[in-house]
Amino acid sequence: MKLFKMTALSLVFATSVASLSAMAAETAQITVKGSIVPTACSISVDGSVDFGNLTESELKGKKKEHNAYQLGYKPVNFNIQCNSSAKVALSAQADTPVTTSLTASVVSYVSDTDKTIRNDIGQLASLGLVEDKEVGYYSVVLASATLDSKSAEFISSKDGGVNWTAVSNAEGHLMYQDGSALHSWGTETSPQAATDISGVINISAAISPAIVENMKDTISFSTNTTLSLQYL
Repeated sequence: MKLFKMTALSLVFATSVASLSAMAAETAQITVKGSIVPTACSISVDGSVDFGNLTESELKGKKKEHNAYQLGYKPVNFNIQCNSSAKVALSAQADTPVTTSLTASVVSYVSDTDKTIRNDIGQLASLGLVEDKEVGYYSVVLASATLDSKSAEFISSKDGGVNWTAVSNAEGHLMYQDGSALHSWGTETSPQAATDISGVINISAAISPAIVENMKDTISFSTNTTLSLQYL
């Protein structure tokens, strides 16, 4: 699966429309937008995440943790290739955001031993709805990355890249799936340029007990989170 975000020249025509009894507008505005980027980059994700067939009895046999049946995590590789060295970041947008009050938390894994409990709606996405109830939730965790084959440290920004914060704990590895944050790599608080960025993203998920206990038919979930490449 390849996910791209490209900036192109756009023309937006805006005019004022008045009622028949009012005077027509005498001006019109053309907005011209575009971006000039230092190089061309592309992002790819290696495969998809499949938690397989989960039986009702198997889930009920699990111990509830944080009011949910935790499914653990699945890793997926990502790669960013640039024609020349560039500073880039990623943002994430879930196709199915959480629309109701959270009823459970997700144990999110950076590794087998480094994990955290998250119930921030911005950092979680929905596995879908059944009769207006959330099937469960999942998180997207930037687990590791290399820049031009060298280990990299993660940084993040909540103000569009004006200010950056070094990731110092497991919570900081979670991507915001509402598009509100940028996630990048660098030294301390400065993004670092590279031509080849590779890494691992861990997807952690949890199922709502209410869905399992009241299920009558097969419940399937299939959803997406889109990763968008941002030039810095």
